[in-house]
Amino acid sequence: MAAPLDGPEFERWLAAADRALRAAGVQAQAAFAEWACFLAEQSAQLALKGLLHGIGAPAWGHDLAALERAAATALGAAWPPAAARQAERLSRFYIPTRYPDAVPGDIPGHRFDGEDAAAALADAAALLGAVREAWRHLTEPPAP
Repeated sequence: MAAPLDGPEFERWLAAADRALRAAGVQAQAAFAEWACFLAEQSAQLALKGLLHGIGAPAWGHDLAALERAAATALGAAWPPAAARQAERLSRFYIPTRYPDAVPGDIPGHRFDGEDAAAALADAAALLGAVREAWRHLTEPPAP
């Protein structure tokens, strides 16, 4: 028997994901592309963890691609295939956007630009949309 859905836990994580995505937009507007990219990645992590917690599945770690694969496995056809590529792209922003030793001889702020930030924001928004749609699919009764 499947675990019961945990709507309050899902909503709690999704609220944090929404805040992270809004913060990413603020950083992008302020020309801090590295932080916009990182926060977009964090937003997607929070949303996927919320979905997994909401369905009673394990949601540990910080590997966004692994979290996306767990969601895809748990949801099957209710999960969009495009989410895998979006998660892979966002995963690139987890470490090098924050640490100078990840970009030898430079700092993250010189390695990421507005184009990176815009792409990260778009991928994160798409993943949050996929999470919301999957949750809707799980919680709304099927149409007659």
